[in-house]
Amino acid sequence: MVNRTGLVQYVADGTTLDYVGGLEILKRWLIERRKLFQMRDQLSADIVPKGVLIMGISGCGKSLSVKAIASTFELPLYRIDMTEIFSGRHGPPESAFAQACKILEQISPAVCWFDELEMAVTSSESAGEQGRMFAFFLTWMQEKTRGLFVAATANRIDLLPAEMIRKGRFDEVFFVDLPTDDERVEIFRIHLQRRGVDPSKFDLERLKRFTKGWTGAECEQCVVSALTTAKLEERDLTDDDLLNATATIVPLSKTMKEQVDHIREWAFERAVRASPREVVR
Repeated sequence: MVNRTGLVQYVADGTTLDYVGGLEILKRWLIERRKLFQMRDQLSADIVPKGVLIMGISGCGKSLSVKAIASTFELPLYRIDMTEIFSGRHGPPESAFAQACKILEQISPAVCWFDELEMAVTSSESAGEQGRMFAFFLTWMQEKTRGLFVAATANRIDLLPAEMIRKGRFDEVFFVDLPTDDERVEIFRIHLQRRGVDPSKFDLERLKRFTKGWTGAECEQCVVSALTTAKLEERDLTDDDLLNATATIVPLSKTMKEQVDHIREWAFERAVRASPREVVR
């Protein structure tokens, strides 16, 4: 019924925090807030978790983290795609957005995922339709039913108005950065395990120096590429397959260096890091 509207989509392919590599600060925060959210009917409104805004570089685990939130909170996950809202297929974006939020109220309790939030409200469009959508969203966030936990993701949080990210709108604003050396090793381990390969048979530590600046998605693609090579040759995966696959991937941190550097610079003092800072050895 929800999916038929085209505005709100039920997300069935969830995951758990165990399959999210790194992001230990964000994980700990979510586990703590789960208890409060489950006690929501016994708590005052200002204590009940309202939601979280996760921003960061594409391919570093924002979407995966949102899926893990639903699993952690033991709630269904529904997604509002802001690109779809603005497609024109559902009438004026302003009314489509309001209708989507109304649908979410009716399916509570749930985790509601606003994907690419910057598509709807930007600091450069404070008047007109986007301005009204922004005002509506802020009011809705304050007045929505307690059974809804909002998980919003954004690639370019610097495009959002300051009022959106100030304390009180969301419970916290997290920045998902490029994974550290140890996080990349963990991500490789997770993706090997997911594909039925025992990660203990591989020297994953040596991949650190060849994958600096990689996103989690690029680590996954490396595993897929290496496994493809091994399967085509009808043999088991080897360390050399993984190492050779690293040479075929040009990371986003190189192809989009200026944009990635800008996002990291902007978030440095404006958001809470989802991961501990990397220790320089």
